[in-house]
Amino acid sequence: MTPYTMLHLALAGACLVLALVHFATWAAVRSQRVQLWLASSFLAFAVLSITSGLTSREASAVFADTRPWLLFGALTSVLLPYPLLRVAWSLLDVPLTPWRRVMLGVTLSLGVVRVVDVSRAVLTLPVSGMTSEELVRATGLSLPLFWLLATCVAGTWAFESTRLLKRRGAMAAAVFVASLCALALLGRELAIDVGWSTGPPLFALVGIPFLLLASTALAILTARSLRGADLGTGIHRYRRLVRLGRGGMGEVWLAVRTGRAGFHRLVVLKRMLDEGGGEDPAVRLHRFIGEARTAARLHHPHIVSVYDLGQVDGGWFIVMEYLSGVNVLELVRRGRKGGTLPLEVVVEICQQALRGLAYAHERGVVHRDISADNLVVSFDGVVKIVDFGIAHGSSEEQERVSATVTVPSVTRLTEVGGIIGKLAYMPPERREGAAATASGDLFAFGCVLHELLFGGLPGASSGAPRLPDLERPDAPAAYRMLRDVVDVALRPLPEQRFTDAWAFQRALEPIRHTLPAVDLARWLRENFEERWLRERALSELGDPTPTEVEALLTRQLPAPPSGDPEATRLVGPRAAPAVGEQEATTLLQRPR
Repeated sequence: MTPYTMLHLALAGACLVLALVHFATWAAVRSQRVQLWLASSFLAFAVLSITSGLTSREASAVFADTRPWLLFGALTSVLLPYPLLRVAWSLLDVPLTPWRRVMLGVTLSLGVVRVVDVSRAVLTLPVSGMTSEELVRATGLSLPLFWLLATCVAGTWAFESTRLLKRRGAMAAAVFVASLCALALLGRELAIDVGWSTGPPLFALVGIPFLLLASTALAILTARSLRGADLGTGIHRYRRLVRLGRGGMGEVWLAVRTGRAGFHRLVVLKRMLDEGGGEDPAVRLHRFIGEARTAARLHHPHIVSVYDLGQVDGGWFIVMEYLSGVNVLELVRRGRKGGTLPLEVVVEICQQALRGLAYAHERGVVHRDISADNLVVSFDGVVKIVDFGIAHGSSEEQERVSATVTVPSVTRLTEVGGIIGKLAYMPPERREGAAATASGDLFAFGCVLHELLFGGLPGASSGAPRLPDLERPDAPAAYRMLRDVVDVALRPLPEQRFTDAWAFQRALEPIRHTLPAVDLARWLRENFEERWLRERALSELGDPTPTEVEALLTRQLPAPPSGDPEATRLVGPRAAPAVGEQEATTLLQRPR
């Protein structure tokens, strides 16, 4: 056996071992697809190395008929570009966008053309003496497509890594160096094929840059793990499960925090996107980090907790508390569909949220984005304020705002232009260009109370809105008092409103005493029974995986057994699910 053949067989053995290692890692982790793509790529390179070594001119005497090996190698080359592209995109942590899916389809199509041409050549050439060099000369029809395909894969590595070099740091640099090495080897093989140069074909050695990339990536991911920033695609502490939402500036994932001895805890990951939002990246980054810093220093039962802020090669992420429950906007929508919200539930929600808002104001933090979809009621009966993405401290300089602004038709979008916040919840002075204050948060909270009572936002664009002439026969006195509270909260001048959140909360206290006592947790579980069952099942998963969570969120859950006292105690009488209820996700921190 010649040294050339031994070299290829040794490389094939190394690739095969690495393929098994990565397959085992993927099977153990079960959520990191990059391990699967690495294993598939190494397996394909192992096959190519074996076929190249056993069908070369130097090893032509090893087998009397080399056609099966040549066909085997050709079939493998069809699938190789797919995992190679997925490896690069996974290591760089970029989403599989539509144009990237198109690229994968094109590479597979070109690979099929190559296999057809190789099969034709193998059937027409003589059985004995066929080598890989002769096969190359006999497949002139698809040879340009083959080189185009190989160059496109390596070129994609170079392009993606160059584009993300500043944001992905060491990982992007490793991909870029590997792409340059692969392009150099491909250029040499092309020069030999067209007759510009001479020498033995070493195409199978193009797997060496990939091997070096995999080793470098493992070292980077290991170092990243030791630093504690482990939201990567390898060794990690935070394992992403299901994406809850995506906006122009960030995306929100349900994830699990893993640890030793089987420790795990459900958390929410908010990742900042590299592009989008139509805003200066430096401004978006400042706001993203500011959200984490602001929320992290607020420790209160009625404010969402922030656990961690990290960076992975330039990509920032926030780790937040996972809230199992329903946001207030869903309660408002449920009321619009015919379900009446008990006044005692409305008052309890508002009082809890106002305690959290008062705590934030006392520490100099103005939320600036109080709205129904930024208040979450957990199945434990606790109301929490979420999304401090545009909050600011009293000592911080606010953005410049315009004195005139056009109110868009979509009222629930957070503006990223001249005025920051949702225009439908803004007080008149803020719309005219004044700085955001705690009084503006109270005005916005009055809008939330208006939604809970009347099913919609105040209709007046300026001045105090006219409250609907509706009555609640179940509690007329409490209803009239609540109308008076809303009237004060929505007055056009700040000095006419409540002086602070505590005053707002105290105004609701006598109303609470005129209403029946309410168990908010029990009420929520009874009226969102199916959601509660799913959340309880999710919390009972020992080691949740993306597949298990996805199946849990989409499958139809059976009703609790009538003879199960625990289920009856937790869930209560079965109620019809709310129309339009988003069962697949619990809206926690909405990405912008």
